[in-house]
Formats: sequence, structure tokens, C-alpha cells
Amino acid sequence: MLRFVPRVSLGLCLALAVGCSPSTPTPQKTDEKAAPEQPTKAAAGEGLPALPEVVATVNDVAIPLAQFKDIYDLKVKKYTDRGREIPPSADRRYRKSITERLVYNEILRQEAKARGIEVDAAKLAERETQQKQGIKDWDKHLQRRGETEQSLRDMYVAEILEQQFLEKDGKLTVTDAEVDEEYEKIKPNYKSEGERIHAAHILIPIGPQEQPTPMGEKPPEPSQEEKDKWRKEAMAKAEELHKKATAPGADFAQLAKENSVGPSADKGGDLGIFTKDRMVEEFSVAAFKLKPGEISKPVETKFGIHIIKILAKYPPGDLPKEALADQIKERLSQRKLHQGRRELKDALLAKYKVQNKMEELLGPDPRGPKRPPVVNPSEMPAGHPPIDMKAKGPAPAADDAKAEPEGGDGD
Repeated sequence: MLRFVPRVSLGLCLALAVGCSPSTPTPQKTDEKAAPEQPTKAAAGEGLPALPEVVATVNDVAIPLAQFKDIYDLKVKKYTDRGREIPPSADRRYRKSITERLVYNEILRQEAKARGIEVDAAKLAERETQQKQGIKDWDKHLQRRGETEQSLRDMYVAEILEQQFLEKDGKLTVTDAEVDEEYEKIKPNYKSEGERIHAAHILIPIGPQEQPTPMGEKPPEPSQEEKDKWRKEAMAKAEELHKKATAPGADFAQLAKENSVGPSADKGGDLGIFTKDRMVEEFSVAAFKLKPGEISKPVETKFGIHIIKILAKYPPGDLPKEALADQIKERLSQRKLHQGRRELKDALLAKYKVQNKMEELLGPDPRGPKRPPVVNPSEMPAGHPPIDMKAKGPAPAADDAKAEPEGGDGD
């Protein structure tokens, strides 16, 4: 069974793009009646207070209501479009979370300016391209998420900026000693009695990728004529990509990033190391016949059409350290990134003078504090799944061949 490896997204939205004018934003009037400058707190059960003209300030830089409402109105619209009023609990949650997003956005903007750091434009463009892969109607996708084009771009900017800060501070460096130590810990998990291969693929879906539908609704069943047409189109694209992939000097990883679907596309189609029984039969038969460096002709499975490249083969027994080095570095780097982001946010919130007027108006949640979930960074998905299903260790991630392609929506 062929596995997709999902990525973890810990992004926070950056409302003001790096490099913009540092001048203080001027609060804008909304179409609604202006709220009082100092509305009073609402008692529990009497509804929420009116929205303030300035939702927060960061080092005396105002975050105006208009900026807040760019996102907030879309969240509310998701309810009104269904003929519902937003529940007070959800309304409170959105007011709080959106304001916190915008506060941290402004902190990151000011910090980037202070450090003389600009967001990596190439990484931003790549991130936006990846996000749109497989999404048929981008406008509807934004509507379902309750976001704007700019708010999602701000999210990617924030992710990249955080990583740039941590890299500049040396927080993401993985040493050889750390790799050696981790290898000794995980080596028993990768012992196998069967041959293993390290492969990458380009996956071309047959037909349009499924999009989420309203609850209770099923997508229409395509006709056999449509299915035949989709298969013919996918195979033609696969054959064209096979020619490109086998041409002298071809960059298979780049072709996968540009044309494949699923989380593995972000890693150049890299599927990691696996045994024969971890793959669907058609894929397995084709892949294990290849030698390192060889590329298969298009292989059709019920999940789409694959072009497979074998990167390495390993005999039964322990995997050598060099086979796991990239995976270990990725795992350790992800751990440091998760931890580093938390520590960075705590440090920046302590460094900057913040007045969260929205939070002051909302007051304490009448339902009481919510216990946050406990997340162990070491249990987050790493770059590749473990090999032996019987071995103890990190849980395997979802299959490339079994999971739905990327492009689903979320709030």
C-alpha cells in the first residue's frame, strides 16, 4: 500500500505583507453603524459586545476594525449562507482567534522590519502554487474556508517568516551527532526480512479531484463516457510526462512538484522506503522490477496513473544509516521547527507591547477555560513512514494510494 505523508501546517496569518509601509494603519469606518469607542462588557447570557473601532494595538500601531472584518464577515457568512445565525460560542471564538491572528501578524511584520528580513518570494510563490494544486474552483474553496486570497497569502508569509527567523538564529540546525543518536534509537524499527526500495512517483489523477460537498449531499455519479474520457486524458498526460522524465538531464523531482498530486508532490514525489507488501499490487509489481535510477512507464491503479522512479534498493536486515539519514534530518528538523515556533511566539508576545481590546471587551469565557490538547512533537508525522508495520515506533501516515488527494477544505 502506497503511502502519502501529510504535512503539518502550523501557519499563522500575517495581515500586513513584509516590505509594506511601516506607517500606522488608519482605522476605517465600516458600512455598519459606528460602534462606541468604549463599549461596555456584556454580561453572560446577554449577547456579545459591539465590535470596537480598533481591535488591538501593537507598539501603538492600530489594527482597525475594517481589517478584522475582512476575515470575520466571511466566517459569519458561512452560517448565514445556510440560513443560520452564528452561535454565540462560535462568534466569541472567531472574534478572539481572528484578533490574535492579526496581533501576531503585526508583531511578525514589525520584527521582520527590525531584523531587516524580507519574506523569501520564491518560497511564497511555491507555497501558493502547491496550495492550489487539485482545487477546481479556488473561489469556492476560499468561501468554504471563510478566508480571502490575501488572508491565505498572509498565512504562508507568516510560516515562511517564522522559519527564516529560526534559521537565522540557528534554531533549526541538525548536527551529525544528533543524526547518529537518532539512528541508534530507530534502527530496530526498520529491520525487515524482505527487500526494500526507496521510490518517488508522479501521480496523475483520473478525472477531477473530489471536492467537499454540503452535509447530506452526494456528488453526482459520472457516466461511463465521462470515465473513459477522463482516463484517456490522464493517460495522455502521463505518457507526455514519461517522455519528459526520461529525457537526458530531466529533473524528476521538479516534474513531480509541478504535476503530481498529494502531499508527496511537495517532496518531489518522494514516497520513502517501503517493502513490497506496503504497496497496491499493480504499483508493487512495476516498482520492484526496476533498478535504481530507472523510471517506469505509466502504471494505472484505482488511485490514478503513476510514473515511478527507483532511487535505491536495500536487502533484508537493518537499513544502513545513509538510507535513513535524510528521514532522520527531516524528523529532527520538524521537531525543532515545531518547538521553535512555540518558543518564538512566546518570546515575541513578551517583547512587544500589545493591547488586545477585543479580548478586554469579551471578558472571560462564561463556559470556563478550555483545556488545550497535549501534542508531543516527536509523534508528529516525519518525512517518511516506518517500514515494518509490526515494529514499534512512530505511527505510519496515510497512504498516497489510499488517501484522497490534497485539496480539501477546513476552517
